[in-house]
Amino acid sequence: MSTQLKLLRNTSIMESGSDSLDSVHLSDHIRVPPKPSLDMLTAGSSAGGVSVQRAWEIYMAMLRSLPSELR
Repeated sequence: MSTQLKLLRNTSIMESGSDSLDSVHLSDHIRVPPKPSLDMLTAGSSAGGVSVQRAWEIYMAMLRSLPSELR
């Protein structure tokens, strides 16, 4: 089972003419696991400067905040 998150498009980046985005297809939804992997938690912890436990809590809060039709 996975959850779909609606992605917000950053049009300023898309309009910047960056070559790295030319070959990338950006979709409106992305599937994410209902429980994050250890690698995901470690990356979130590092990026956010928080503990792995706090990264877990943030991830789960984001999933809970999704509209019911996307869960």
